[in-house]
Formats: sequence, structure tokens, C-alpha cells
Amino acid sequence: MPHVDAQKRSWGSFWSLVVIQSMNSLNEKTVQFLLIALGIWLSVRLQYPLSVLCVLPFVLFSPLGGWLADRYCKTRILQYMVLLQVVVLVGMTAGLFLENLGMTVAFFAGFCVQAMFFSPAKKGLVKDMVGSERIGVASGILEISSMLALLVGQIGALWIVYTLLCRWGSDAGWRAAAWPCACCTAAAVLVYLLSLSLKDYAPKGTRPFRLSICFEHFSQLRMLWNNRILRFSEVGIGYFWFIAGVMVLIVLQMAEEAHPIAGDSGFMQVLGQQKDSALLFAWLSGGSILGGVLASLICMKRIHTWVARVGGVGMTLGCLLLAIQPYGTAFFLLTLAMTGFMAAGYLVPLNALLQDRADDDKRGDVIAAGNLVDCFLGIMSVVVQGGMSALGLHTSVQCALMALLSGAVAVFIFRATAAADRSMADR
Repeated sequence: MPHVDAQKRSWGSFWSLVVIQSMNSLNEKTVQFLLIALGIWLSVRLQYPLSVLCVLPFVLFSPLGGWLADRYCKTRILQYMVLLQVVVLVGMTAGLFLENLGMTVAFFAGFCVQAMFFSPAKKGLVKDMVGSERIGVASGILEISSMLALLVGQIGALWIVYTLLCRWGSDAGWRAAAWPCACCTAAAVLVYLLSLSLKDYAPKGTRPFRLSICFEHFSQLRMLWNNRILRFSEVGIGYFWFIAGVMVLIVLQMAEEAHPIAGDSGFMQVLGQQKDSALLFAWLSGGSILGGVLASLICMKRIHTWVARVGGVGMTLGCLLLAIQPYGTAFFLLTLAMTGFMAAGYLVPLNALLQDRADDDKRGDVIAAGNLVDCFLGIMSVVVQGGMSALGLHTSVQCALMALLSGAVAVFIFRATAAADRSMADR
């Protein structure tokens, strides 16, 4: 009976973790798009500097974040980061009410640093809470809830600002961003109180702090690369974030080409186009959520790598169909959802493998190294799609090129997962 109770308590902590990380993702994406909407109102292009701010802490502080997650109690780190979220949201809210853009963006940068330290602690807790047998479904649930939170935050922020401006008048841009940010702050306080209920897990790492830890980017990557299963898992995961970034930008380019806006158009028209683009993105993310749910259910009792193989093939087919379908048709929207569905199914077992196969005392370092790879490929997705667009390639050609690249990755994953299957059979 005590063993059963302990398992129940662990799953209770896991569901609390799901809520905490979902709210963290929701708040981060909401305030980011509140600032983007405010930038449209102020005629300032904030989307690119804010995107850089989201990625930069992962590049700069990844080794330190991994070491902290291994060396100290992950639950405590999580709680401190949620408390830090409250502090930065208070600062952002104050900046918005004071109509100080510099102050608001500076506190948003603090939010991005918080997210970097939050990530390895959050992911590292999953195996401690549910064990190896259930890590497939648990990892999938965590990814799905994060995707859903990001989707709601992105669409919700643009819709709220657009609605408030329509109601309060076109001169209420600061207020239209400030009050939703204040609501995020109140929600963050409740999330912090929830985090206090999480169960503590003893840290496995014992390495003392040295200044050189802050510069161990390449040693972390080497550790990841030297393990065959971790290597192919991260290659697959990193490609997911690359293709996701490219496809979102391609779809947004499609929307801009389909609904061009004159240079002298008012900000309400521009904001309205952004709102419609976010709704189009909902088809892609909605399919991803459904695909993640199904993959998690399939991996309920063990990690099934064949799900990643099927997902890779389906992702390739989806990109190919998008290349030949007219924009905006019902079949185009369904294909968009199907592509997201297959991509999420491809991601879930690879994520679970990465977390399961990392040594307990190095799990934080492995996750941090994976985050670094994901962020680098996320940056590359912007560079690659921007390059294709600058070259004048039609979006259908861009989708066709992504289909070719996805096909090559699918072949790699198909071959690599055979080794993982044999390894799991021997365990």
C-alpha cells in the first residue's frame, strides 16, 4: 500500500507540473504577442527582437541551466522560477501602465531567462515522477499541453487587444496591453502557490560549481552526440522545431500574399490581418495537439519508436500535399492539420527516448544541450525560410523543398530507431 500511495502522489505532482508548465508557456506567449500587438499600434516592429530575446538565453546560459537542474532539487528550481515569473510580470505590467516600452521589453527579457532555467528542471522531473514505463505518455502530455498553451496565448493575445481597441477606441493601445498583462500576473501568483505542492526529489548530481561550467556548451553537445540513441533522438527533435518554424513562416507568407495590405493602411487593419494569420496557424497547431494525444496514448505503457517512423513519413506527405494544393481551400486546411498531426506523433516518442536514456545525474545537461540544438535550428528555420522568400521562391516550391528534406530525415529516423528497438528489447 505505501508503494501505491507513493505512485499516486507522484502522478498528482505530475498533473500539477502539467498545469504549471502550461501556465508558464501561456503567460510567456501571451505577453510576447501583447507586445507584438502594441508594436503594431506604435508602428514599431517588435516581433523579430522579441523572437531573438526568446532564444538568446538558451544559447548563453544553457550549460548553467543544465548544471543547476542536476546539482540541486529540480522542484526548488521550478518554484524559484515560477516566483521569478511573478516578479517579471509585475514589472511588465508596471511598464505598460507607465507607457514605458523599454522597461516593458527589459522585463520580458527577464521572462525569457526564467524560461531557460525553467525548462531543464521541468523536463528533468518527468522521469522522477512517473518512471521509465510511463515516460512516453507523460512526455507526450507535457508537450501537448505546452503546444495548446502556446496556441491559446498567441491567438488570445491578438484577439484580446483587437477587441479592446475596438471597444475602448484606437487611442487605448497601452491600456489594451496592460490589463491582460495584469491578468497574467494574477494567474502567475496562483501558479506559484500550486508549485508549493510539488513533491521534492533528491538531486543526483554532485559536481561543484566552477566558472568554466558557464562555457561548457561544446562539452554538453559532445556528451549528447557520443550516445547513439540520444544523438538520433535529438536530431529528430531538433528537426521538428526546424520544420515547425519554417512551415509557420511559409503559412504566414501565404496569408500575407492572399490578403495584401497597402502601405498606408491603419494599424487596425494590420492587426486584423495578424489575428487572421493566427487563426490559420490554429489549424496547424490543432492538428499537432491531436497527433500528440494519439501518440501519447500509444506510448502509454512503453515507448514505441514506430510512431516516429510513421510520423516522419506523414510529415513528408503533408509538406508535399501543401505544395500542390491551392491556398485556403478546405483540403488545404485539412492538409495543414494533418501535417501538424503527423509531426507531433513523430516528436512524442523521440522526446521520451531523450529523457529516458539520459543518465540520472546528467539528465539536466542532456536536456540543456538539446534545448541549445533546438534553439539553433529554430534560428536556422528563420534564416532558411527568409532566404527562400528573398530568392523569390513561391510558397509551393518552399513546401516541396521541405518535403524533400523531411523525407531524408524520415529515412534517417527509420534506420536509427531500429537500434533503439533492439536496445529496449534487451532491457
